[in-house]
Amino acid sequence: MNDLRATVAKHKAAVEGFGSGITPRLSTAKGEVEALAQGVVEQVAALRPSISGKLGALLTQVNAANVTLADPSPRFNALATEVKGHQQALTAASTTARTKAEALGQEATAKSQGLEAQAKSSAESSQGQLTALQQQVTQKCDADKKSFDAKLAKRKGSQQETEARRAQGYALIDQTRSQLTQDLTGVGSTIAAALAAVLVRLATSRDAATGKSTQLTSTLDGAVKAPTSALTALHQEILKAGTTTKDAHQQQQSALATQRKTLVDQLMAAAAAAAGIVDPLDTQVAPSLTAGKTQADGALDTLAKTIGGQVASVTAQLTAVEKLIDQVQKQVETAINTVSGTIDGLVQGALTAVETIKAPLKATLDAAFTTLDTMVATISALKQQVMALFEVLPQKLEQLQTLFQQIVGSLESLLERAMGLLEAIPAADLPKPLVNPAVQGITQVVGQITTQLGTLSSQVGTQLQTVQKTIVSQVETVQTQAQTQIDTATTQAVTQMGTLTQSILQGIEQATAQVGQVIAAAVTQIGTVKDQGVQQIQAMKQQVAARVTPLDTQVPQRLEALDAQVGSGIDAAVQAMQTARDSAVGQVTSAKGRLDSHLGTTNTSVAGGLTSLEKARASAETSLTTQADQVLAAFKQRAEGLKSGAQTQVDSISTQATGQKPQLLSPLDAIGAQLQSGAFAKPATAANGRVTSALNALGPKLDALAS
Repeated sequence: MNDLRATVAKHKAAVEGFGSGITPRLSTAKGEVEALAQGVVEQVAALRPSISGKLGALLTQVNAANVTLADPSPRFNALATEVKGHQQALTAASTTARTKAEALGQEATAKSQGLEAQAKSSAESSQGQLTALQQQVTQKCDADKKSFDAKLAKRKGSQQETEARRAQGYALIDQTRSQLTQDLTGVGSTIAAALAAVLVRLATSRDAATGKSTQLTSTLDGAVKAPTSALTALHQEILKAGTTTKDAHQQQQSALATQRKTLVDQLMAAAAAAAGIVDPLDTQVAPSLTAGKTQADGALDTLAKTIGGQVASVTAQLTAVEKLIDQVQKQVETAINTVSGTIDGLVQGALTAVETIKAPLKATLDAAFTTLDTMVATISALKQQVMALFEVLPQKLEQLQTLFQQIVGSLESLLERAMGLLEAIPAADLPKPLVNPAVQGITQVVGQITTQLGTLSSQVGTQLQTVQKTIVSQVETVQTQAQTQIDTATTQAVTQMGTLTQSILQGIEQATAQVGQVIAAAVTQIGTVKDQGVQQIQAMKQQVAARVTPLDTQVPQRLEALDAQVGSGIDAAVQAMQTARDSAVGQVTSAKGRLDSHLGTTNTSVAGGLTSLEKARASAETSLTTQADQVLAAFKQRAEGLKSGAQTQVDSISTQATGQKPQLLSPLDAIGAQLQSGAFAKPATAANGRVTSALNALGPKLDALAS
């Protein structure tokens, strides 16, 4: 059933895949329709950016066109500033020269005034000395007269002679006084005359220096005034010329801006004309494309509904087959459950029969175990009996040990035979649910026997080892008694083990035969039930296959027909849109041709206008620059002439003021040197010496007369 279900699922997946693939194909077709329409729309839409780009580029060129003329007016301002600098420099130079010229008179006046004060002070000092000398002469003469009278009064001699001597002495005193007074008066007159002469010389030198200073200042004023005024006037003239040049520059630049605006207006008009070519496309192309797209979309939608219905029909047919498979699948599962239940009942009956067979075998084994337990007890009792006799029966003890080993070997052989019988059961050919319980039961019994045999062997071995150690020392004394007991025990053990072994083997053989019969019967019954179930399921599967097999041919053929129908429908819709698009493209191509021609003409015209604009700008700039160069050169020549001529005179005056200063001040310096050498002090000093000599000489003469 799974293969039939997979076949139906494969066809259903193919149908569903075809159905799900229709939508993408139709979407792709609609996309093609949309692309056809959108392509034309994009062409129309691209016309405006193209116009904007081309006219925008031209407008950018026009706006970027250089209509700026180099303004020469700043050069006039610069020259005016330079002329102003000439004026200021000339004024500064004249100020410096004036300072030097005026300093000549000022220094001469100051120096002459200082020397005049010095001369007067020196003369007054000398006159004071003369006055003091005059007082000294008077005082000395008066003192000498009194001293002479006093000496005469002391003189011995006649009165007449004394009086004669007195008269002679008085005459000498008066003569000395008179001579010294005349001398001092003459010296005073000389000093006064010398002072007057110095003052005259000082005035003459001062007047000469101040006169020269006044002359230089007057000359400087005459040399600077006219050029300074001329430079001021020239400065204003240059500024006015700069203003005139600036106005001319603005007029020229305004004319260029107007010319550029004309080009901008031309571009605006070209843009309007281009819009007149493109705008009709919106009302002509778009409606036809919209109608074609609507028709194509409608055809594709109708095709989608038609194909979708047919695909749904095929899908419904496949779904019905799937439901049939589901129904038959349930019937098959019911049959399988029935067969399984029957087989389970047979297996359970076989297991019950095996359990019944196991019960007698288990009883036999339990009896064998009881016998073994009795033998173990007997051996234990024998141990107690032999212990007393063991020392006299060492050899018999070894025989007992050997016998015990033989017994254990017999039991192990019995166990191996039981295992062989168990393995002889044909378990591989029987159902496991039937065989496994029986095998497990027998294995359990054998395991119990093995465990008990091992326990028995271990116990006997341990006891024999213990007994052996005890008997070794007593073997000689109890040899006869132990021999008898061991022989008896050996005979009994051999007899009992033989009987036990025979009983166990018979039980196992009977159980094995019975289990084989039960299993064989169960296997036969299970095979019969299984064959019946398989036949029933095969009949159900053939019923479903009769519905599924034709689908391998029907479904691909139906899908192929639907695919062809979808392809033809899509082609028809796309072709209709292609026709509408071709018509629209023709209109767009025509409009684009007219637009290219219009834009080309505009481009040529604007390019020529830009060339003309640049030539006009270059010509205007050259004219303005040439005129400015000529005017500025004339102004500069005048300014340089005014500056250089006046500067030469100012420099000459400054040089004269500096160069003639030593010559004009040298008389004053000579007078100063004369005053420094004591010109007025020397006559007074000489007079002082003569007065002192005369007065000193008068005393001895008077003393001679008074003696």
